[in-house]
Amino acid sequence: MTEINRPGSGHRPLAGLTVLVVEDEVLIAMDINETLEEAGAEVVYGRNLRQGMQRLEQELDVALLDVTLGRSETCLPIVEALRARGVPFVLHSGDLQRLGETISNIGAPVLEKPCDMGMIIEALQEAVGSAQPGAIRSRG
Repeated sequence: MTEINRPGSGHRPLAGLTVLVVEDEVLIAMDINETLEEAGAEVVYGRNLRQGMQRLEQELDVALLDVTLGRSETCLPIVEALRARGVPFVLHSGDLQRLGETISNIGAPVLEKPCDMGMIIEALQEAVGSAQPGAIRSRG
């Protein structure tokens, strides 16, 4: 399990990365955003599909996407846009049984809610590490 940055630890496994987080549950989003920032990431946050799509205008290194956004939307348009830009992503869902086929067709790493924050950091690191060469912009 990845140790996240705590005061005095100096460990920042996501330092230099910009992470898009699209999550409609505010308390979960706050926890994730705080954890990622402690791990060194710059977090770009969207609460719904519209905001998530707007955030795609920024330079991103990796994304964490809640699959179900609200009652009727999914993150699939964001997935398509990220793929077109070569940005890796991880799916995060508390509704895996209902969305099993949809999620498996996406072919991306999936974390089931709730999950340990260290698992989120590890999954994002792995997504960045396994991205096609050139897809991740160097932050020199």
